[in-house]
Amino acid sequence: MQIEWKVAPHSEWQVDALIFFAFEKPRDYLPALREFLEGPGKWLADCAALTDFQGKPSEVAVIYAPRGCGPAPRIILAGLGPIERFETERLKNASAFVLRKCHELGILRPGIALAALEGFACVNESSGLGPCTLDALLRETLAGAMAGLHQFNELKTKNSLAPPSPESLTLLCNKPPESSLREIVAVARCEVAGIKLARDLTISPANRVTPAFLAQSASEIAGRFGFKIEIIDLDTARSMGMGAFAAVASGSAEPPFFIILEHAPPGTENDAPLVLIGKGITFDSGGISLKPRDKMEEMKQDMAGAAAVLGVFEAIGAAGLAKRVVGIMPCTENMPGGKAYKPGDVFRSYSGRTIEIISTDAEGRLVLCDALAYAAERFKPALMVDIATLTGASIIALGRDVAAIMGNREELVGFIRKIGASVGERFWPLPLWDFYFDALKSEVADMKNAADRGAGAIHGAMFLKQFVPDHVPWAHMDIAGTAWTDKDSGFSRKGSTGFGVRTLFELVRRSGEL
Repeated sequence: MQIEWKVAPHSEWQVDALIFFAFEKPRDYLPALREFLEGPGKWLADCAALTDFQGKPSEVAVIYAPRGCGPAPRIILAGLGPIERFETERLKNASAFVLRKCHELGILRPGIALAALEGFACVNESSGLGPCTLDALLRETLAGAMAGLHQFNELKTKNSLAPPSPESLTLLCNKPPESSLREIVAVARCEVAGIKLARDLTISPANRVTPAFLAQSASEIAGRFGFKIEIIDLDTARSMGMGAFAAVASGSAEPPFFIILEHAPPGTENDAPLVLIGKGITFDSGGISLKPRDKMEEMKQDMAGAAAVLGVFEAIGAAGLAKRVVGIMPCTENMPGGKAYKPGDVFRSYSGRTIEIISTDAEGRLVLCDALAYAAERFKPALMVDIATLTGASIIALGRDVAAIMGNREELVGFIRKIGASVGERFWPLPLWDFYFDALKSEVADMKNAADRGAGAIHGAMFLKQFVPDHVPWAHMDIAGTAWTDKDSGFSRKGSTGFGVRTLFELVRRSGEL
């Protein structure tokens, strides 16, 4: 779907449907809708359909105009819920639902008046809401519209009679928009491209998205945008000392790959990079410590961290950001078998530290620990962030709408939380006090890869912390709950969410503020 600008007097606006947002009654209408009702939409003011519309979250009403009345044959109203609970995420989801309604009806050229978003500033003044700049409101509207329409249909063979998706979304205004607004359109387009890629990779079956498939995907991204790429196979990883990564890969017939992408535009080659590391377990059976059978098919999503990193590089390449960024994705299956690693085994990691295996289902931290140590040694990063569907314990602690975040710098954790909140991705910090490592002490090795069930998300992060030099700022995102959803929010359909792409993309864009 294209995003187009139409700069013209109201009388010259011509779209297939004109979209307005509204809060739940009994609140007054937002200024743009109120002005429409007093002007070209007087016919709507007395319409029973307007009275019936309640403005509830996810509610969408299509009202047909009398022939020749106003700039569009249809007015579409999208509900935001109570004004007291408003946040930009509600606007993002409402935008998704309203564009899906356009798709359902075969509406090809819907439009939104920029004034419909400018009106939220008045709402803030009267309700005590936090700041909602026009830039932020437009970005969330476009993110919801574009990402909310997306579906993964590549593997469906049955012919569909569904109407075509909208060809364009027109932004209507009566004077030229500020340059920052045009920039926001480009930013939204780039980040949604990354979200779509991450979602498609994560929701695809594991017999399609293998480590080799991820390596090929990374190669295609590198080719399109001129990134450097290095793909390390199992034998090379072993020879380099990546014993933890190799241990996890030992039970699978699928070849594992350790993937490195680097974006270093001219003039940044010698800058200390921002390093993003994504867990790429393309299927997690639990290994010898086999998982329960219920919902095991969802374990194809255990590479959502690697998918998010690839999605960020898609967005970075499309945006042409002039910053040095490195992406590292250790990718393998975790399978049982005659050659699989076992509880009680001990392996030497890339850092030289030895690890006793307590659970082969705590495999994500094993591939990540080699990636963290390797990245710190080779790239001397300005900061490192890893993103992983690491522990079910994070779901027990925080549910499925909030990701856990931990790190070795409070200011970095706080900054990520702040920018995550600005793009609708919530993180909650958990402590990494030194005494948590006591549970990981081993009698036969430097550490164990798992402790008891208590504080599982913290123990996972504490394990990873041992492989990060103290002088390197580092944060760990545990997205086990947020990478997948069983409900349709509008912005995210059921299935993979692409969680983390927006936050990491924004982190790269704003890294100079740290």
